[in-house]
Amino acid sequence: MSIIKGLLLVKEKCNILPHIEGIIAVLAILLFLSSCSSTSKNIITWNVELKEAEMPITDRCNPNAKLQSIKSAEKPMLLPADEEREGRVRVLGVPCAPNEDPQVYDVPVSRVRRITYVSDPLQPPSQVEVNELELILGCCRQREGFALFDKFELRGALGYRGTQEEYYKPGVSTPFKSSFFGFDEGGSTMIIGLEIAGLWDVPFIDKNGNFQLGFISGLWPFDGSLFIPIGLHGRYTFNQHPPTTSDNCNSWFLYGNFGLPLDFQTEAPIFGKSLDFQRYFYGLGIGYDWAITCSMDFSVDLGFRAMNLPLPPCTSCPSTPSEDKNPYRNSKVLLLRFGLTF
Repeated sequence: MSIIKGLLLVKEKCNILPHIEGIIAVLAILLFLSSCSSTSKNIITWNVELKEAEMPITDRCNPNAKLQSIKSAEKPMLLPADEEREGRVRVLGVPCAPNEDPQVYDVPVSRVRRITYVSDPLQPPSQVEVNELELILGCCRQREGFALFDKFELRGALGYRGTQEEYYKPGVSTPFKSSFFGFDEGGSTMIIGLEIAGLWDVPFIDKNGNFQLGFISGLWPFDGSLFIPIGLHGRYTFNQHPPTTSDNCNSWFLYGNFGLPLDFQTEAPIFGKSLDFQRYFYGLGIGYDWAITCSMDFSVDLGFRAMNLPLPPCTSCPSTPSEDKNPYRNSKVLLLRFGLTF
């Protein structure tokens, strides 16, 4: 019996060994292909020779060394000329150390002697002309406005202002209480709205066109009325005119506004007898534009807004002067706005 068991074990080992050998062979092939792939990416095949100049280009890995040529494993690309600079050849040089990104050189076309490519070490290098290089198109976003405006904003708004105080009206037995989300005169913690702004350049303030000034309006459905804000809106865009060769088309911006929230329900006067009985709003914030097309941004901003809004009038107060019939709600809002900018 022991002899038979031994023979069976030997047979099982013989059956397993071919599978193990096959797995090892597959792993060896995969490792070989992987090493070949990574090696091929690092083979230096391109060389950009430089002309002599009074201000030579220095080696990014050794600032004390002056470059006569820049070697690369990838084909150089061409940054087209613009109003400020001549065309440039972008070369991804050799990394300074293993596992680091290649050093990027933007060489003016006038500084390039010639560009060569080696496909076969046994053959002489072939020369490539600058105009044969692939173009880097860069950024097409110019932010030149929409229709009559140098800038136009379309926004949805979501605000947080906390729980509002309840209040009583003469002749009404139950108080008006705040809700988390609602539109009645009791107020709400969260508010929503739609806003638009049309802006124009102000050359006598900013000749570069980064600053625009105009109007803001929209719809605010809260506190028992539908308010239509009418106010002055200003905005400063940090990357208003990105270069066409830039890799960054997006921009930070600042804004501020103030004005009067008008309505057709409260019948409150537009201008009150004191600041406590005066309708108004003002705010400021910071935001970011993401260029999604050549003529449009998707924008998000976060800001602060203060509002003093008239509530529906007291209808059971015949002896109260008309200018005193409206209670007012003063609130401070943390405001998130999002939408499109043209």
